[in-house]
Amino acid sequence: MQKCSLITVFSLSVLMLAGCTTTYTMTTRTGEIIETQGKPEVDTATGMTKYADVYGYHRVIKTSEIVQTTEGASKLDW
Repeated sequence: MQKCSLITVFSLSVLMLAGCTTTYTMTTRTGEIIETQGKPEVDTATGMTKYADVYGYHRVIKTSEIVQTTEGASKLDW
């Protein structure tokens, strides 16, 4: 009985952690604030930064347009 409950607790813990993402906030030269899901990826070859917006769409912005990137809190995405 204890083994079954231990497996259940472990499984629920894994499922809860799978939905966690860390948000990042990018501020552009124009003052626009962009919230991202996960860390933005900088491509030095093209000079572009790839990120996923809050709705999950993949976007690209010129790295030179980004003034600041800050790490936010982790949150659950269900």
